[in-house]
Amino acid sequence: MSNDINTKLSIQDYLATTELIQRSVAGLTTNQLEWKPSPDQWSVKEVVAHLVDSSLVHSVRIRKIIAESEQPLLLYNQDAWVSSSRANQGSLSDILTAFDGLLTYNALFYGRISEADWSKTGPNQGQTISVSELFEGFIRHVRTHIAQIERIRAQIPLTAAP
Repeated sequence: MSNDINTKLSIQDYLATTELIQRSVAGLTTNQLEWKPSPDQWSVKEVVAHLVDSSLVHSVRIRKIIAESEQPLLLYNQDAWVSSSRANQGSLSDILTAFDGLLTYNALFYGRISEADWSKTGPNQGQTISVSELFEGFIRHVRTHIAQIERIRAQIPLTAAP
């Protein structure tokens, strides 16, 4: 990656993840947003909250690689984070605002880094990962969870509508 037009397009793809999430949850009622396929699975709102958590971790990871390349990257227990966030008690609007804010801040950061920074690597669970790979991986991660939201939507019973 570089700071040329290709990166700007990729950064636009990165920023577009907010709109993808918004479209995936459009028209859902509070009951539908909070409905879970089973007690051990996430609701739509919890999936979106997980994406905020992922964005937080992503923020730290990219900065650690660029500033402290030899330090292990932050790991976290996503299920524990989702459970402890109590996302279903919160507002989807607030969760989306947090996601968009983190995304925008990271996009500004990405727009300022050098060609060499995109290639920098850091240790990640016994492997090496580059800033570029983290960037692309985050976009794929969001898209994977958009598909998860679509699967949840397809399972929501009509009784969860109001």
